This record gives sequence, structure tokens and C-alpha cells, in this order.
Amino acid sequence: MQTIVFDVETGPLAEGELSALLPPFDPAEVKTGNIKDPEKVAAKIAEAEASHRRDFFDKAALDPLTGRVVAIGMLVFDELSEAGPAMDSGKCVIIGHDDEAQTLREFWQYTQAEMGRMNPMIGFNIFGFDLPFLFRRSWKRRVPIPFGLRRGRYWGDQLIDLRDAWQLGDRQARGSLDSIAKHLGVGAKNGDGKAFAELWRTDRKQAEAYLRNDLDLTVRIAHALGVCA
Repeated sequence: MQTIVFDVETGPLAEGELSALLPPFDPAEVKTGNIKDPEKVAAKIAEAEASHRRDFFDKAALDPLTGRVVAIGMLVFDELSEAGPAMDSGKCVIIGHDDEAQTLREFWQYTQAEMGRMNPMIGFNIFGFDLPFLFRRSWKRRVPIPFGLRRGRYWGDQLIDLRDAWQLGDRQARGSLDSIAKHLGVGAKNGDGKAFAELWRTDRKQAEAYLRNDLDLTVRIAHALGVCA
């Protein structure tokens, strides 16, 4: 049985698809205050409409209704303990096909161990983002999801969310991957995930380096928190 540390990177759907999903804009909701000049009123409404579209596109990558899985990074360990292996002892696997369904199928295959069991899996905020996104995009693409990852209202016991461990039951506790890594003195992010989809398209090597760094931070946080599968 292997332990998989993973991270999912997402991006927006194609512009044509997003345009079709853009919620209607209601000019009547724009507050024009005491502006009387018709041209200024029209300009304010046009600005509000442009902002409406821009905000929708900017947030598209974070919603499985408007975004897609661009890449999934994994560090696959034969053994992972609290003492921790050397960082290069994990096999780095990055999956990212133009065909999203193929990316999902290959990732789900890695989750499965022998005898119908599931490999232990560790990530950061995987309960709040990564896994729900993967499930919903898999439903969209009709990609089968392995049995056992979800049990009714709860996630399987083989899944460890480091953000959940950090919160200690306090859902108001703050902390991103970057801020917690810095707090623990184990490193920092080397880029902005919002730009990942474009980086993946234009500079694959740099995009993979960004994803690998996120995986390394996840492993280091797991060790600092005394978490092991």
C-alpha cells in the first residue's frame, strides 16, 4: 500500500462555454445616485456590466460548474512516517491532459490499492475543495469514482486533510497552505494558483515546478503536524 500526497489545480472553462453560463446582468440594479447626464449614466452601467462579466470569469476556476481540472500533482510514497522520508523519496507524478476525463480516470486509478482497498491520501483543504471538485467534474465527465472515498455524509478514513487537522475542530481557524507553511518554518509558495491555468498553457516547466513546490509544502506540513497515514 502506498501513501499519496496530492494537489489539484483548476482553471476556467473555455471562454465560449463561460459566456453561455454568464448570469444575466440587470442594469436596474446599478446605483447611479444623483447622476443626471444620460451619457454618464450609460457609462456607469457599462462599467458595472463589464465588472459583472470580469468577476464571473475571475472566479470561474474555483467552481466545478464553470471550471475544470487542469492538472493533478502527486507524491507517491511507499512509506511515510512522522519522521518523514527524504523529500526526493516520493515518486512525483503530474497528470494533466487536454481531455479532462482522462486526467480524472488516471488519478482515480492511483487511489486504488490491492484487494479492493484504497491508498491513504493526504492533502491540504481536500475536504473543502479538491475532493468535491474532483467528484463533481467526474460526475460531469461520467468518470467512475472508486468506492470508499465517500461514506454517506463523511469522507473515508484513509483521507487526511491537513487544513482540517490544523483547525482542531474550529471551523473559524484561518490558515492557507502558504501562511501555515511559513508559520511552521517549512517553506513558502512560489507563485499564485490563480495564474496556474495560463502558466500551464504557456510555460509547462514552470507550472510543474509550482505544483511540485505545493506538494513538497504539503509533505512538510504533514511532518510538522505529526500526521502520517
